Amino acid sequence: MRYGDDSMGRWLPDDPAVLTALVEHVLGAVLRYDEAHDSQLLVSARTWMERDRRTDAAAAALHIHPNTLTYRLRRFGALTDRDLASTGALAEVWLAIQAAGALGLTD
Repeated sequence: MRYGDDSMGRWLPDDPAVLTALVEHVLGAVLRYDEAHDSQLLVSARTWMERDRRTDAAAAALHIHPNTLTYRLRRFGALTDRDLASTGALAEVWLAIQAAGALGLTD
């Protein structure tokens, strides 16, 4: 890998304790909810963000109806107490999702 191939690397610290704290602070409630309900809220939000917030494309990738994805995103926002329409909240959630991936907490 060359510098610039992974743009997240320059925004996230290398310290696993710091990454863990970020994940818990931003995504902890969602991770616990997903574990208890097998709801796939985190996967849904990540897929939606990876597809540049295009609901139809994300829903197709997840093999769910767009309305189901919209519901999941609302639930995700409520659990994280973050409005995904806000640029700041979106950036924080995206970094936390990347941190969760770096820690092996997502597939």
